[in-house]
Amino acid sequence: MSKAGRTRWLSYSNLSDRGSTDMDDSRIPRIVDAILRIADMDFDTLLHPSSRRDEIDAIIMGINAMASDLETTYSSLDRRVAERTALLEAARDQMALLAYTDPLTGLANRSALMEELGTTLKEFGTGTPAPILMLLDLDAFKSINDTYGHAMGDKVLCQLAERLRGCVRADDIVARLGGDEFAIMVRAPEHTALTVGRRIVAAMNQDMVIDDIHLSPGASMGIARTTAAHSPDGLVLEADTAMYVAKRSGTEKVVEFEPFMLFERREKAEMLSDLRKALGTSEFFPVYQPVVSLQDEGIVGAEALVRWRRTGHGLVVPDQFLPAAEEAGMIGKLTEYLLDRTLSDVKKWRVARIVGEDFRVHLNVTSRELHSLGFADEVRRALRHHALPATVLALEITENNLMSDDNLHRYTLLALAKMGVEVFIDDFGTGYSSISYLRQLPVAGAKIDKSLVDDIAVNPKQESFLRAISDLIAACELECIVEGVETAEQAEKLRAMGFTTVQGFHYAFPMDYTAFENLLAVRRQAPTS
Repeated sequence: MSKAGRTRWLSYSNLSDRGSTDMDDSRIPRIVDAILRIADMDFDTLLHPSSRRDEIDAIIMGINAMASDLETTYSSLDRRVAERTALLEAARDQMALLAYTDPLTGLANRSALMEELGTTLKEFGTGTPAPILMLLDLDAFKSINDTYGHAMGDKVLCQLAERLRGCVRADDIVARLGGDEFAIMVRAPEHTALTVGRRIVAAMNQDMVIDDIHLSPGASMGIARTTAAHSPDGLVLEADTAMYVAKRSGTEKVVEFEPFMLFERREKAEMLSDLRKALGTSEFFPVYQPVVSLQDEGIVGAEALVRWRRTGHGLVVPDQFLPAAEEAGMIGKLTEYLLDRTLSDVKKWRVARIVGEDFRVHLNVTSRELHSLGFADEVRRALRHHALPATVLALEITENNLMSDDNLHRYTLLALAKMGVEVFIDDFGTGYSSISYLRQLPVAGAKIDKSLVDDIAVNPKQESFLRAISDLIAACELECIVEGVETAEQAEKLRAMGFTTVQGFHYAFPMDYTAFENLLAVRRQAPTS
């Protein structure tokens, strides 16, 4: 009750000097006092009626009933408020948990890791062991997703999360940063970092069986050690940089960060930026290496290879920019551009009659193209645009990229075969082909890898092995081209073994449009043997 209200009630209780007989009743002050206490939320107030049973007693009974009802009402209200408060606090805690938890694996997420790193770095130098950050990325996760679907990929991530939990202590932080990238923050002596990292990667590299499918996702790890100068973002950047060095390594899958790696990372970022700018410009151009008939050494075709004349840097080695372009998702645009340029060149040579109708140009494609449902249509449109038959084009894909039980691969291969575009298995003999699977593939031929030819002129065992590979290709009724022929002795040995078509530095290095056109004009095209 307000102060003014209390004043009015007190004034009312002192009205006995006004002559009212009711005002002399002792029950009135008790009623006033009870009402004041009820106004102060004291519901334990209880007035006892007199024996008179008059109107004032009726008021007393009403006040008692009101106090009881108010006590019940306010108790219920307090209970509901307490329940709602508890629910809100639980919801707040759940939202906080969700904000810091990866919903798929139940691990900490990036936000949780960064907050923990920030807290830990503030404590740096207080005597607690400096944290070591490890970033781990799966090597074959994309292939698993592409081959078996995202549901299978999710199961792989969950199983690997459990393995990670089993590799560290309870107070270490394990987080999923997104996709197939994980982070582990451990407090351990610096000299044990590599040992711990290798143990974790070894656990990740163990085969797993999910839905009766054997999978080997593999993993690469980068390690960064904390210093007083680190920020959370800086520490993650260094671990991430080391991890990508590990991914590129063919042997060491656990790499500690070194300062020079940041320079390489910046160089790669600049190169990717220049790649994006150069797509569709004359900075990219095809070079051609002739495919030669061993019967008379006439040119029966060519392999088109991409080159990049990067502004301010000159020619860039394909091994440097092609993996970066594929990783950044630009390989499709690059292939589309190279396909158009190559078919344009072939059209010019056919019009000039310096190549015959059976001249065929080979173009390399990646697994990404075969996974695109629109790739076959893209090839068809390019051929129509240049008014060329499908037989003028052959596409090459490496053996390891092709050997997967993948319906998208098969769909694209069948669509290409139906329109008349032949597909060759590149680098044949370096992968792990299943012979029965090889026979079922809708491919036209295979290109034997250079590594199988290097010692052919001096090593009888290599000759026997090459004969076995040749017999396998013939049994599958595939055309055969031998790559990497660099000497006359190799060429003669291959001719004696019955091979008919070869390619290599012995005949010509890859050359630009003008140089290859001049070569064609001089040598013309030999008839197909």
